[in-house]
Amino acid sequence: MPAFNPINVEPEENIDDEVDITRELHIEEALKRYQTALKLHAQGPQHYNEAADAYDDLFKSEIFQYTEAQTEFDRAERHTEAHNLPLDISFAQSLEVTQADIDGTGSSLPQALYLAYKNHGQFELDGIKYKAKAAGQDKASVFEQEGTLQSAHKALCDYATALDHDPSDAELWRKAARVAAFLKSARASRYCLEAAIELDDDPAVDEVEPPSLAEGFAGEQLKEQLQVLSDDVALSHPIMGPYNKKFMPAALKRYLDPIPFLPDPTKSLALPKGASDDELNNLSPLVLTVPTASWADLGMTLVHFVATHGVPGTITTIELPELPDTPEPTEKLLVERPKPAAEAAAGEVTEEIGDNTSQTISPDETVESPKEGKIENTITVGGPRKERSNSVTSRKRSQSAAGLQPDGDAEEVVEKRSKRTRRRETVADEPVEAQNPFSAQLEPYQAADKNLFQNVRNIAENLGVTDRGMLDRLAEILELSDFEKRTAKVTKPAMVDLRDSLTAFDEDIARVLLSKKEATSAVGFSLFLEHSKPGSQSKAETTEFDETKNLKTFAARAKQLGMGIGDIAFEWVRVISETYVTSKWSDSLKTSVVQVISHLDEDIYNRMRHEFEDAATSDDPEAFDSVDGMTQMLFELHLDVYERITNPNSAVDFGIRVETKGRLGRWFSFAAELSQRRPAERNQALSVRFLWASVFSVTLTEGVSREHILQCWQSLRESLADDFEGISPRLPNNAIMPEISIFAADKEISKLTTMDFFLGLFQNDLSDPVSVIDSLEPVLNPEAVYTVETPKSTSGTPNPDEQPSTPQPDEAKHQPISETASQGLRDLWKFLLGASTEMRLFLWNRLDEAYQAIQYTTKEFSCKLKAIEMVVNDFERDPYLSMPLEDRRGLFFKMLKFVDDLLVNSLALALNDPTAFDIIDDRHLRSSVAALVKLSCLLHTSSVYEDEVRVGMLTAPTSNASFSPFLNKLREMQVRNWSLLYTILKAGVNQNRSEFTAPETDLAEYLAAVHQVLGLRKFCKSSNKIFLKMMRVELLKQNLVDNWEDYLGQVLFDLYGLKGIGSWEVEDHNCPPEKLERRNAAALVEKIIVLANHMSMKDLLKSDLKGTIEHMQQAIGQTKSNQQTIHNLRNFTEFLKRPVHPLRLYQALKGGLTIDAVAVNTPDSSLARHGWFFLLGMIAFSKFKGVDLNRRQTPGATDDLRIGATFLRQQLQFTPDQWDAWFRLAECFDYELDESVLWTADKMNKERADLVKYQRNAIHCYTLALSHSWKALPEPGDTEGIEAIHELYHKFGMRMYASSREPFAMEPFQHSDHERFFIQNSHQGGGTYKRIIHEQMDDYKVWKYAARLFRKAMGVKPKEWKNSYMRAKCIWKMYQKPYTTLDHYDRQSRPTVKQLIRALEESVEAVWALPKPRSGTDPILEPHYKIVSVVYKLVARGDLEPQEAADILQRQPFAIKKGARVEINDTEEWEPFVIETLSHLKDKDKSNWQHRIIMRHARLLFDDTAENPEVLQALSAFQVLQKTMFTKTMVMNVWKCDAERPGRHHVYTEQYVRFMVKLLVTLKDRTNFEALLRRIRKKGGDFYHFNDLWQTCCIAYLRMIRSHYKIQPIIDDVYKNVSQEEFEIIAERITEWSTDANTSDHSAFEALKEAVELKKLNSALMKAGAVDDLIYDSYTAFYFEVGKNLPGPPLEALIKERTEANKIKKGELEKEKKPANPFTALLNPQSVENSGTDAAGPAAAAHEASVRPRRAGVRRPDLLRKAEQAVMRAIDGPAKPTREKSRASVSSSKSRNNSRTPTGEVPGAHGEDGDVEMKDDDAHEGHESSPPRSFHDSADDESDLSDVPDDILDDEEAALLFPGLIRRNTQEAGEEDEEDEEEGDGDADDEEDEHEEQEEGEEEVEAMDHDGHDGHDDHDGEDHDHSHDHGAEEDEEEEEADEAGSDPGPAADHSMQVEEDEDEEMGEGEGHDDDQAADEDLEEEEEEEEGDEDEDEELETESETGDTIEAVIVGGPTAQH
Repeated sequence: MPAFNPINVEPEENIDDEVDITRELHIEEALKRYQTALKLHAQGPQHYNEAADAYDDLFKSEIFQYTEAQTEFDRAERHTEAHNLPLDISFAQSLEVTQADIDGTGSSLPQALYLAYKNHGQFELDGIKYKAKAAGQDKASVFEQEGTLQSAHKALCDYATALDHDPSDAELWRKAARVAAFLKSARASRYCLEAAIELDDDPAVDEVEPPSLAEGFAGEQLKEQLQVLSDDVALSHPIMGPYNKKFMPAALKRYLDPIPFLPDPTKSLALPKGASDDELNNLSPLVLTVPTASWADLGMTLVHFVATHGVPGTITTIELPELPDTPEPTEKLLVERPKPAAEAAAGEVTEEIGDNTSQTISPDETVESPKEGKIENTITVGGPRKERSNSVTSRKRSQSAAGLQPDGDAEEVVEKRSKRTRRRETVADEPVEAQNPFSAQLEPYQAADKNLFQNVRNIAENLGVTDRGMLDRLAEILELSDFEKRTAKVTKPAMVDLRDSLTAFDEDIARVLLSKKEATSAVGFSLFLEHSKPGSQSKAETTEFDETKNLKTFAARAKQLGMGIGDIAFEWVRVISETYVTSKWSDSLKTSVVQVISHLDEDIYNRMRHEFEDAATSDDPEAFDSVDGMTQMLFELHLDVYERITNPNSAVDFGIRVETKGRLGRWFSFAAELSQRRPAERNQALSVRFLWASVFSVTLTEGVSREHILQCWQSLRESLADDFEGISPRLPNNAIMPEISIFAADKEISKLTTMDFFLGLFQNDLSDPVSVIDSLEPVLNPEAVYTVETPKSTSGTPNPDEQPSTPQPDEAKHQPISETASQGLRDLWKFLLGASTEMRLFLWNRLDEAYQAIQYTTKEFSCKLKAIEMVVNDFERDPYLSMPLEDRRGLFFKMLKFVDDLLVNSLALALNDPTAFDIIDDRHLRSSVAALVKLSCLLHTSSVYEDEVRVGMLTAPTSNASFSPFLNKLREMQVRNWSLLYTILKAGVNQNRSEFTAPETDLAEYLAAVHQVLGLRKFCKSSNKIFLKMMRVELLKQNLVDNWEDYLGQVLFDLYGLKGIGSWEVEDHNCPPEKLERRNAAALVEKIIVLANHMSMKDLLKSDLKGTIEHMQQAIGQTKSNQQTIHNLRNFTEFLKRPVHPLRLYQALKGGLTIDAVAVNTPDSSLARHGWFFLLGMIAFSKFKGVDLNRRQTPGATDDLRIGATFLRQQLQFTPDQWDAWFRLAECFDYELDESVLWTADKMNKERADLVKYQRNAIHCYTLALSHSWKALPEPGDTEGIEAIHELYHKFGMRMYASSREPFAMEPFQHSDHERFFIQNSHQGGGTYKRIIHEQMDDYKVWKYAARLFRKAMGVKPKEWKNSYMRAKCIWKMYQKPYTTLDHYDRQSRPTVKQLIRALEESVEAVWALPKPRSGTDPILEPHYKIVSVVYKLVARGDLEPQEAADILQRQPFAIKKGARVEINDTEEWEPFVIETLSHLKDKDKSNWQHRIIMRHARLLFDDTAENPEVLQALSAFQVLQKTMFTKTMVMNVWKCDAERPGRHHVYTEQYVRFMVKLLVTLKDRTNFEALLRRIRKKGGDFYHFNDLWQTCCIAYLRMIRSHYKIQPIIDDVYKNVSQEEFEIIAERITEWSTDANTSDHSAFEALKEAVELKKLNSALMKAGAVDDLIYDSYTAFYFEVGKNLPGPPLEALIKERTEANKIKKGELEKEKKPANPFTALLNPQSVENSGTDAAGPAAAAHEASVRPRRAGVRRPDLLRKAEQAVMRAIDGPAKPTREKSRASVSSSKSRNNSRTPTGEVPGAHGEDGDVEMKDDDAHEGHESSPPRSFHDSADDESDLSDVPDDILDDEEAALLFPGLIRRNTQEAGEEDEEDEEEGDGDADDEEDEHEEQEEGEEEVEAMDHDGHDGHDDHDGEDHDHSHDHGAEEDEEEEEADEAGSDPGPAADHSMQVEEDEDEEMGEGEGHDDDQAADEDLEEEEEEEEGDEDEDEELETESETGDTIEAVIVGGPTAQH
C-alpha cells in the first residue's frame, strides 16, 4: 500500500539543511590529526616522541568513540559471556545499528580507522628497529626486554584492529604473522598466514593461483612453517597446491620476510640458544590445572583441553586446589540447599560433538600471551560456571553421607535428628517455663490459631467430612498450638518444604511463586509427551554423588602412572561409571560426563574394545563385568543424549544429530555383542537394562510403526513379569529410563494407547468445547457421568458414541460410566494414575476452559475446586514424597503457583456468581472442604514462622529483596484460601442446616476467628482486603447472630476506620482505611440504626458511633429530589401554612388525621425506611437540645436546630406517617420559637408574624404526630417509647396553652387573613361573598384541648408534677371564662369549683410525692403558690367563702401553723391570712426566684386599680418590692424561673413596671421615677409592648413635673405682639443669664431643664409633642417673669442696628453673586429652548422666588431652640474670659447669618433643635462655655458646625441630666453618656429656615433607628445578668380583668384612655409609628411654609397633624379644637 502523501502540504526544497554533517567534521578532524602524526613519523627517530604524542591525540578523536570503531570481537564480548556459551557455538556476529550512510562517510570512516591503526602499529615496530640499531652488537638483549615485547604486542593489537576494519590487506596479514612469530605464538602466526591466502575464492572448490605477490609470499611462508612442523596433512590441502607444485625465484625470496630485523623463533623446533634447564624441564609433563576441586570440573577441564590442544601423548599431571582431609560436618541433615536450575538438558550440550578444534576454541584461548617468553605447558581453562563453584562450598551433606537410609520414609528421617533436636521432642510435653520470654509473646497467636482450627474442625465434622488426612492435619496444628517452637515440629513433607524454603530462602525457587504470569507448563501435545515419559516423577531418594571423594587419590594415581590426556579421560569415565547406579549425579557432573564421552568418544571406544579383548582372554569374570557395565552405561547415556536432541523441543543441527546417531549405533552394537556373551544367569540387571534400552532405541528409530513399538513394549513387559521378576533397577542419572519396572512399562504402553486421544484433544483447540467436555468429563470425573446404555468398545480410544449425561436416579437404564467403560477409557484412567500433576492439572484446566466457553459457570467452578483437590492430594502421594528434596521443592512451588491462580479464579466465582454452587453436592463439598483445610494447614506454616521471627526466636533474611514479596504472596494465598473455604462452608451449612443449632452464629464465629488470626499478624489487608470485604457483606446479611456488632466493629475499622460499633475495643491491624463509598455506606445503615436505637441520645452524642454516622453521611451525600419527593414536600409546606382547624385537632386525638403524600421509590428510600434521616435529624437536634434553654447564659446558635429540621423533613418526604419525626420537627419549631422570645422582647414587639408561623408549624406537626402515634403506641416495657409519647402529650399541651396566653395571645388560632369566596344560594340573591374559611378556635376550647392532653400525659407518667400543674391551670382558665360567652357544649363541660380545687390539690400532691430536695435546694413552690393565688381569687369573686378557703389552704403541705385550723370571720381577717401564707411560702424560697409571690404580696397591699389609691398602701407595697425586686437605684431584679415559659418573663417585667409607676405616682417620688425611666429606656428589649410602656411612663412623669413645679399650660398666644428681633435679643439675654445665675431659684427654669433632659432621653422614641408643650410652657413662663426684666441696652436701638447691618450685608451678597454657569445649556438644553432666552435669567428668577419673605412673630421651633440653648448654657457654666465677646459682635453675627437663613440659627446636633454653635464651641474648646458670637463673625465658621463630632458629649455634660443624677454611680453615668452621644448624633443643616422643622423630624426618625439598635444590644443587662432555673410559672391573674385588666395604665386616667383610643383608630396597637411621626412633622413644615396664617392657625394646624394627644394630656388650647 503506498504511503500517504498530503496534497495540501508543499515539500521542503532545502533538504540539505536537515542533513547532520557532524560525522563528516569528526572524520575530517581525525584525518588532519593523522596527517600530522604521519608527517612526524616520517621525519625520523628524532621526532618519534612528538609522533607518539600526535598518535595519542589522534586516538582521542571522536571517531574512535563510534560503535563502528569497535571490533567484532569487542562487540561480541559486550553482548555475551564466554563461559555461558557451549564450546562448539561460535560467537554470533552481531550487527550494530549505525547511522545511514547518506554522503559516503560510511566508506571513509573504516578507511580512516584502518590507516590509523596500521600506521600506529608500524610506528611501534619502527621504534623497536631504532632501539635494536642503537644497541649495536647487543641488539639481541633488546629483543628480550619487557618494553620491546610490550611494543610488539601493541603492534600486533593495532594490526589486528586494522585488519578487522579491512581484512583484504594480505601484506598486513604477513606483518601480523611475523610479529606473532616474534612473540613465540606459532598458532597466531599460522592463522594470519592462512587468512592471507584465503582472501578470495574457496580453494576447496578449485585450485587458484595467488592473485597478488603478497599472497604468494604468505603462501611460501606458510609452506615453510608446515614443512618445519612436518604437517603433511595441511600441506596436502588444495590451497597449498600452487606452492607445492611451484617454487619462488631467489630474487623474490629475499623479500619473503616482511620484517627481517625481528628474530623468528618459529623457523625451527629447536630450543633457542641459551635455554635454561628449567625451560627444558617445562616441556614435560603437561600440567592440567583444575580451578575447583570436583569431578565435574575435572571432566570439563579435560574437554576444554582436548578442544584446544587435541589429545597429545605427553604425560600430564593434574593440579588440584587444596582439599580438606575430612569433609566439614553439618548439623542440618534435612535442609538441603536447592540446586540452581540446570542448563537446557544434559544432552543439549552435545551440540559441540563433532565440531573441529577451531570451532570449539574460544577467542580468549586462541591467542597466547606475548608476555611469556616461552610456550606454557600449564593450561588454565576458563572453569565451569559460577553457580557450580559457589554451590560446592555451600552444599549440605546428603542423607547417605549422614548414614541415613536413602529410601527411608520421611517420618523415619525426622526421627533421626541431632541429639539436641530429639531432646526437645522428648520434653515437648513438659510445661513451658514461666520465665521464657517467648511464651508470653506467642500466647495470643497460639490462642487465636487454636480457636480457629478448632472452629473449622467442628464445622467440618458437622458437615460429615471424614477425610483422615484433613483430621490428622488439624490434630497436628491443634497439638502444635501448645508448643513454643512450632516450626521445628511440623512433620508433613509439604509443610516441611515450605518451612525449609523460609528458613533457607532461595530466591530462584521463590521467583516461581512470585511470577506475575499465570502458572503454565508446556502447551498441547508436547506436555503429554513430556509428562508421559517413563518414571518422570517416580524418582526414589538416592544418595548424592560426592564431588570430591577420592579425587585427590585419582590425581596422584594419574601422576604416578604417567597417564596422558586420553588415559586420564578413560579412567575418569571408569571411576564415574561405578556410581552410575548407586548415586545421583549433579547436573554439572552429568554435563561433564556427556561432554567427555562425546569429545573423546573415539579414544574411549577404542580403549573399551581393547579392554574387552583383554577381558575376553582373561579368566577374571569381574574384568568382563566391569567392561560390560561400563559399556551398558555408555550405551544408555548416548541413548539419553540422542533422545534429548531429537525431541520436538530441540533445535540441534541435523549434522550433530547424525553424528550422535552414529555414536549411538556403535555403542548399541558393542552392548549387544557383550549382552550375547553374558551368561544367562549372571548379572540379570544388565540384561534388563539392555532390553529396555533396546526397546527404547526402537521407539527413537524413524519409520517404525506404532504397532511394532507397542508390541515391543508389551513383549518387554511380559519378559519383565516372567523372566525378570523382582528385578527393577533404578537409574537415577538417566532421564529417559530412571526406573525399569512393570509399572514403567505399563506407563509406556499407556502412552502409546492414549496418544490418539490426547492428540485429538489438543488439536481441537476449544473450537468445539462440547466435544472437549464429552471427551474429558468421563476421564477426569467418571463418578459424575452416567451412560444411557452399555456399549462395548474394542478400540483403544474412548468411543465417541458414548453419551455422558448427568445421573438420573429415577431411570434404571442410567448406569455409572465406571461400569460400562470401554477398554480405551480404562486405559486413560490407568494412564492418569501414573501421570504427573502438571499433566492432570492441564486436563482439568482444559475442561474448565470448555465449560467457560459455553458459560456453564457452576461446572467451571467445580473444575477449579477439583483441580485444587488434586494438587493438594498430590502433596501426600508417593511421586511427590519419593522425589529428591531439590526436585521436590521446585515442584512444590510450581504447584503452589497453580493453586494460587486457582484460588483467585475460584474465589471470584464463589463471591460474584450466585449460581456457582448449583451442582456442588455434599460429596463434592466434603472433598473440597477437606482439600482447602489441608491447604490452610500447609500455608499456616508461614504464619507460624513469622510469629517466631516476630518474637525474636528466628531471624529473617533481611538482605534479600525477594523475601518480603515472597511472604506477602503466602499471606495473600492464606487470605484467599480462608475466604474460599468460608464460601464452601457456608454452602454446606445452608444445605445441612439441621446439623447446626445456630448456623449463622457458627459462620460468624468462623469469620471472627479467621479475622483474629489474620489481624493479629497484620495481614488481613492482603489480597486487596478481599476477606474484610467478604466478611462485611456476610455479616450484613446475617440477621440471627447475637452480638453481631462485636464481629462487625473490627471489620469496619479495618476497612474504613469507623469506630463505635460493638462493645469490644478495636485493635490496630495496620490496615490503611479506604474511602467509604456510597453503596457501602448505604448497606451499613440498617445495622448502624439498630445500634443507635439501643443507645440513649445523650450517650450517642458522646460515643464514637456519632463520628461513624457523620462519616457515613458524608459518603452518602445529599439526597436527590424527584417528582414524588417534591410533591410531598410541597404538600407538607402548604399544610403547615394552613390555619389551625379545630376539627383536625379533634381528629388527631382519635388517629384520624393524615396528610396527602405519595409513595417514594428512590435509592434513598431504603435509608429512610430504616430511619436514617430521622437519626441524623435527632443527632443535630439533640446537640442543640442538650444545653437546656433555661440554663444558657447567652443565645445559642440555631444551626444545629435547622440542620435537624432539614433532615426530619427529608425523613417525612419518604415516610409521612412516622409520628416521632413529626413530633421532633414540632419540637424544632418550638425551640426556634423559644430561642426567639427567650432573650429579648424585640421579636414579640416587632416581628410577630414569624412567631405566629413558628407556633402554627409546631401545632400542625404536633397534630400529625398525635394522629400517627396511635399506630405506634409503646409496649409496657418500652421505656424510651413511653418517654417519647409522654413528651408528645406534654409538649403539645404546653404549646396549645402557651399560644393562648400572652405574649402570643391566641394569634396562632386567628386567621382573619385566610378568607375565601363563597357562593350564595339562589333564594338569597345569588352572587358571592367573602369570609374566613372556617370558624376560629376560641380560647376556652384551646384550654380544654390542652387539659385533655395533660390528662393523657398524666396517664402515661402519673408522677410528673408538671402535667397535673398545667392541667390545673387550664381548668382555672376555663373556670374564669364568663358563662355567657360559652356555647351549649362548653357550658355543660365548664368545670366547677370543686373540680378546680381537686385539680389544684392533685398538682400539690404530685409535687409533694417527689423525693425531698437535698439541703441547699429550694422545693418546687409553683403548685403551692398556685393554689393560694386561685383560692384568693375565688374568694374575691365570691365563689368561695373565706373560711372554706382557709380550710383548703390549711390542709396543704406548706400551710402556716403546721396546718392548724384558722378561724376567718370576715374579709379583714382573710387578707392577713393570705399574706401570712404567702410570706410562709416566700420563706421557703431562699434564693428569691419566686417573684410572683412577692408581687402577689404587693398587690394585696396596694390596689392599683383604685381611683384614689392611698399613699400608705402604696408605701407599704413599695417597701415590699424594694426588699427583693427593686434596688435603691430602681434596678429590677426579676429572674426567670424553671417552670416559666419562654417569653413570659418580658410580660411580667412590663406588668411590674406599670405597677411600680402607679406606686411612684401615688408617692410622688420624682427621684426614683427618674431612675426608673432611665432603666426602662436602656433595656427596651426586656419589656413586652415596650413602646406603649415607655409612652405611659413618660406621660406620667411629665404630669408629675407640671404638678411639682406648678407649670400651667399656655392657652393664649402670648407672643402675638412680640417681634422676632425683640424675642432674639431677650432670648440671648436669658441664655447669658443662665450661664452665671443660680437657676435653682426659678421653678420654671428647673422644669425646663428636666423637660429638655426627658426629650433627650426619649430620643424620638415617643412623639415629642407633650415634651415640647412642657418646654414651651416653662420657657414662656420664665420669659415673661424673668427675661423681660434682665438688664441690657434698649431694645429699640439694638433692633435698628441689626436692621442696618442686614441691609449692608444683603448688598454685599448681591455684588458677590457669581455669574451663570456657561454649561447650563448643555446640562438642560430643553429649558433653554423652551424659554427663548438665556439660561441666566430664569435661573436667577427661580432662586429669588425660592426665598420666601420672613413671617412676622415668634415661631414655636425658634422658641424651643432658644429654650434648649439656654439649658445647655446653664449646664455648661460660665465662659472663659479669653473667649468673651461683646454683645455687638453677637448681634453682628446674627445679622450676617440672617442674610442666609431667616432665623440665623443652625439646627442642633443633640437630637432635636439644640444650638449647634454652643455644641461646636464645646467640642473644640475643651467643652467649656463661651459667650455668644458677634454678628460680624464669619458665617463660614458657623456653617462648619453643621456636622457634630461623635464625641461631643463628655463627662462635664453630666450636668445636663436631672438633678438627682449626682447620686448615681460611675457606671450608670457612663452608660447615660453613651446614650447622650447617640441622641446627639443627628444631622444639621444651615439652609433656609423653612427646612429646619423637616430636619427635626428626620432626626427623630434617625434617633428612633438608633434606639432600636440599642434595644437589641442591651438586652442582657442587669435584669438578665443572673438567669437561674428555678421558680414558678407566671400567675396569669395579673393579666385578667379582675386584677389590672388589659389596659396599660390606670382605668380611671381619662387622658390615658383617650390616647389609647386614638392609637387604636390609627392602627397603632403597640405605640406610635416612628415613620408616621416623621411624616406628620413634614406636614407641619409644609403648612408653616405657607407664611400667611397667624400663630393661632399654626397651633391649630399642628394639633391636626398629630399633636392632639399631647395637647389633651396637658390641657392646652388645642383641646378645644
